[in-house]
Amino acid sequence: MKHVGIIGAGIIGACIARELALAGCRVSVFEAHEPASGASSRSMGWINASFVTRIDYYEMRIAAIQAHRKLDEEFNGALQTQWTGSLNWEARENKLDELVEELGRFGHPVKLVTRDDLRVLEPELADLPVKALLMENEGAVEASHVTRMMLRAAQDAGAVVLAGVPVSAIEQDANAGHVIVSPAGRIQVDDVVIAAGIMTGDLAEKCGQKLPMKNEPGVLIETNELPFRLQHTIWSPDVHFKQLPDGRAICGNLFSGALGDDAVEDVADRMLERLKQRLPNAAAGLKMEKVRHGVRPMPVDSYPAIGRLNNDVYVAVMHSGVTLGPLVGELVAREIATGADVAMLTPFRPGRFNDA
Repeated sequence: MKHVGIIGAGIIGACIARELALAGCRVSVFEAHEPASGASSRSMGWINASFVTRIDYYEMRIAAIQAHRKLDEEFNGALQTQWTGSLNWEARENKLDELVEELGRFGHPVKLVTRDDLRVLEPELADLPVKALLMENEGAVEASHVTRMMLRAAQDAGAVVLAGVPVSAIEQDANAGHVIVSPAGRIQVDDVVIAAGIMTGDLAEKCGQKLPMKNEPGVLIETNELPFRLQHTIWSPDVHFKQLPDGRAICGNLFSGALGDDAVEDVADRMLERLKQRLPNAAAGLKMEKVRHGVRPMPVDSYPAIGRLNNDVYVAVMHSGVTLGPLVGELVAREIATGADVAMLTPFRPGRFNDA
């Protein structure tokens, strides 16, 4: 039985662990903190294939949406996936038509809707644009919940999860395997997958390998329960938000890649004010209950890095881990368990950085 050590218990590591355990591998998951304590607990949880200009990446994300739907059915709704679709006018108005045309070339199900349409689709929204994009096939999840569900399923299939166990080194073993060095001791494994989010680049460097990252900060706030139900995930130019199954709202700052000199609290306060402007009928009673400040893992060219570093350890790191998690878990497990290459992953190998 092949023994695979997975470093990282976020949504990517959890999905890989489950699939490998189901494939009959012996799986040990190492997590420096608590499962889902990194980016997976600080995500809007948007499942999408929007604003993708490369056909290979688009096809991966469409396959990922299908993988989410399959997983949702398998777990009989326990993942609490919301297939509400999204309304998006984050881009400039004159850019929306171009985006519809661009995505249309890929066959993406996107519609351009008018302000009158928006009044019907989301009657509680204010400050409506002239037009927006409607993506009906998109969904949303709470990434931390999905991560815990995947880890529980992995454990049910025989995986061992070592929480609070940071990995200090990955050594090559004389028998062509690896030794993972941690407070739990020196554990010999046949293969290693680094799925440690923002720490993936640092762990790769400890193995003497190159994986440049440009991790980006982000802020989320959670509010009290709204007095009405939103029907979509909303992506406006100044704030992103959705409603959780329990009625609360979760709101994210723009994907600017930087918070500047502003304190997290100041960013959170501005986000709450913007949300109140978008939802005036909730503004009087809208309160901020929680602030989440985190960092999004992202390779330097913004695309996933999935595969072996110089034919040695395997890495899986990306932004949009929520969208890609179930699919990546399935494809990586197939490569690890069988040794066969999966064609869909070929454009996203980390070896591309060796030539940079």
